[in-house]
Amino acid sequence: MDLNKLNEKFYLKTQEYFNTSRQFYWEGWEKLLPYLQDLQGETLKVLDLGCGNGRFGKWLAEHKTIDYTGIDNNQYLLDRASESLPQAKLINQDILKPWTIKDKFDLVAILSVMHHLPKINRAPLLKCAAARLAPNGILFLSFWEFNRSQESKIVKDLGGNDYILDWHLGVHAKRYCHLYTQKEINELIKPLKLKLLANFSADTSNRYLILLK
Repeated sequence: MDLNKLNEKFYLKTQEYFNTSRQFYWEGWEKLLPYLQDLQGETLKVLDLGCGNGRFGKWLAEHKTIDYTGIDNNQYLLDRASESLPQAKLINQDILKPWTIKDKFDLVAILSVMHHLPKINRAPLLKCAAARLAPNGILFLSFWEFNRSQESKIVKDLGGNDYILDWHLGVHAKRYCHLYTQKEINELIKPLKLKLLANFSADTSNRYLILLK
């Protein structure tokens, strides 16, 4: 089973309903703001990997002046992002393939993405993300702890904390998700050689990490 293809098809099938369900901001994001105060410059240069409809960028723009770049492989969601972030640079691309951007960023966000990645893709993506950080840049990660969420519905256990989950909002669809242990997370971030500033749970079922270059 090609798990990446499964999730790509999932988002194509659910894109309209997914967009509608992702109009709110997560409270966990608020804890990032104090760590952004020490960054140099009036404008925050941001890279949002797997940006979807740009809701993180829209929220961040309400608190900071941002130069925002978002990458996602779903054009419908990118079009929605462009409506709320008309000045943003939005790129339709698979984030697991080589990026065309070569800039350095004050903040790189990977939100609602890591749980969708098969094991072979996790470390390479984080390595590339860390490489795009400017000096004193911040990497902001989330991991979905869907075992604590009433919204999730596991329909198949693939073993190794890999699962197929159901979706019933508007349409019926299935997606692949991985449930991370703290040990797995520690092993993923250790090679990045970044300073761990925060590791916390919020929003009922999200774990966040804030790392500093």
